[in-house]
Amino acid sequence: MKANTTNTVNYNIEPSVNVSGKNNDNAIRVNLTGEAAVPAVEPSPATGRAESHLSVAARERGLNIKELAALMGVGPSHLSQVARGRKTLTPYMRGKIEAVLGEVPPQGVVHRQGGVVKGGESTYLREKARERGMTLRQVADRAGLTYGYVVQVSRGQRNLSPAAQARMETVLEAPVKVETAQPADINPPALWERMDAHGWSQNETARRAGISTGMLSQVMNGHRKPSGDVLRRLHEVLFAPSAAELVVPVELKVMAWKKGGRNGMVIKGAGGPRSSGKPGDGTIRVGGRVPWGAEVEFAYTTGYDRHGRVSVNHVVDERGCSAMLKKVEATK
Repeated sequence: MKANTTNTVNYNIEPSVNVSGKNNDNAIRVNLTGEAAVPAVEPSPATGRAESHLSVAARERGLNIKELAALMGVGPSHLSQVARGRKTLTPYMRGKIEAVLGEVPPQGVVHRQGGVVKGGESTYLREKARERGMTLRQVADRAGLTYGYVVQVSRGQRNLSPAAQARMETVLEAPVKVETAQPADINPPALWERMDAHGWSQNETARRAGISTGMLSQVMNGHRKPSGDVLRRLHEVLFAPSAAELVVPVELKVMAWKKGGRNGMVIKGAGGPRSSGKPGDGTIRVGGRVPWGAEVEFAYTTGYDRHGRVSVNHVVDERGCSAMLKKVEATK
């Protein structure tokens, strides 16, 4: 399932009043659009480079200034100067902009105020990557971007191009947002359940995952938040089907579900009271019928391939590493 790659970066635009009246690069020029002039905002190192209203409007349509200029049939440098109020917005340019965007944004530059993440706070992109079992460096590598650029973008310190946004959303399978995020804690019962399914101790699980027993102990006790890389290792080891789940006489279709305090499992092809006695017939239900709106924990089919070897095909594993994390309530 691919994420939507448009209209996902949110901007909070807050213009300020220019009282200097001086003719410099940071002062707004005369606005001939008939709308109230929007003055420039002084950029600061904490919030990154300011950009024009036109650039923001183009970004919402998946375009950058160069692509917008190409559609308009004008030079990108000239369009940029017009957008920032350094050149007059003529009726000709106004018509060109409106033909492509459907509106004419005011001249001047703005800042993303609400999207800047302060030091010490985690970001939406970092936590979304963690849920996928990745670090931001791995996201950058897979998206073909530099690590520094991705970190700055995630904290709102640098503008995100539509092309880079599309790449990152493809990797994360989630929208790109510039905002703070609370790191999710580990859910120990989810790990203990899978350890019991495999019959492994905590030390054996750590050995198979390639991490120290001390680290796993701290993770399980809630004293340490695991990175995306550690989560991925644990998920690959613990959420693979156990020996008992693999060794079956015929092809099975297995689905586990939960809703509220209820949970259960459906196994098709495992016999059961209503089966005809034929191999691959019948259904066993643990926990009753699947209630409407239940969440699928995992699902897979298993059987023998043409060489007589057991094969497993995972059907549902969309939550990935987030299956080991407690859900964090969204905050506004």
